[in-house]
Amino acid sequence: MSPARSRQARPLILIVDDDHGMVRTLRDILIAKGFKIRVAYSGREALEEARRHPCDFALIDIRMPHMNGVQLYQALRAVRCDLPAVFMTAYASEDLADEAARLGPLAILIKPIDVD
Repeated sequence: MSPARSRQARPLILIVDDDHGMVRTLRDILIAKGFKIRVAYSGREALEEARRHPCDFALIDIRMPHMNGVQLYQALRAVRCDLPAVFMTAYASEDLADEAARLGPLAILIKPIDVD
């Protein structure tokens, strides 16, 4: 995020998860913390959102149908190469989590997420 943008607007976070309840919970918490939020329930929807509303940060579920979080993050980085992200997963010991870690996210959070 550029310094000019940080002074003018709150950071925009893109939340991507096929679990509508998880998205709703994260959205409500982050809005209460002062962030602007966009949501998507699939990788394809997330790419459309990112193109229409460039985000400052992405919170991405690793395991989703059709396009997993790793594939999505690679596609998002083609749109914005320096996009910071945090992955979320309920499966701590899966190959996909290992692959996600190699992409250099800020963190990989294990669900259920301790919001504090």
